[in-house]
Amino acid sequence: MKITGEKMKIGYIRNSRITQENSVGVQKKLINDFCENNKIKLDKIVVDEGISGSGEKTNKRDGYNSVMEMIENGEVNNLIVISISRWGRNLGEIYKSVELMTKKDVNFFSIKENIDTSSPYGRFTINLLSSLYEMELELIRERTKDTLKVKKENGKVYSKTPFGYDRVGDDLIENKKEKRLLRKMLRLKENGNSYGDVSKYLTKNRHKTKSGRKWTRENVYSVLKTFMNNEKITPILV
Repeated sequence: MKITGEKMKIGYIRNSRITQENSVGVQKKLINDFCENNKIKLDKIVVDEGISGSGEKTNKRDGYNSVMEMIENGEVNNLIVISISRWGRNLGEIYKSVELMTKKDVNFFSIKENIDTSSPYGRFTINLLSSLYEMELELIRERTKDTLKVKKENGKVYSKTPFGYDRVGDDLIENKKEKRLLRKMLRLKENGNSYGDVSKYLTKNRHKTKSGRKWTRENVYSVLKTFMNNEKITPILV
């Protein structure tokens, strides 16, 4: 087990409304016992109180967002949770967060699954999760294509319109105003601002998402990743 640097060592807890098995007290004890056994000196434990399972969106988890912001800003080098299910509620959320941790050289420890990304086994497990996520995306894409094909045959075509484009019939037409904003967001990120910083800038300047909602760090991450990875964006996006 590799415990590195002078940066912060953080435990994260998500409280369960359903069972005492994952109560704050139980999770704190498990994390503190783990750290004591592995000679890790925790700097703090971040708690999301009263958050249920899949019913709450990530942007409502203040503790989670706080930890992600610290990771993004390079303030953390070790994150400890009792289980992957307490950190993220779906494979996509877990994959995206671990992807950021890998880029920021953060060791991720999940006690129940015995995952330690500073070890070869831990990295293998995370890579396996990543592969499962990519496979899940491929299956979703295939189902989406099949669904769109059926709808098109019935005279109806529905798919998500990416930020920076407008839909005219089955075609995507560039939205110049949104494209200018995308480039501004990208410049802010390239200049060292975090995704959270970019979302705050957008909110301060009264910019809205495609659906007219307030920007969050997750929105910014997703939109910029799509923008950077898809120079030629096709009508079908998942």
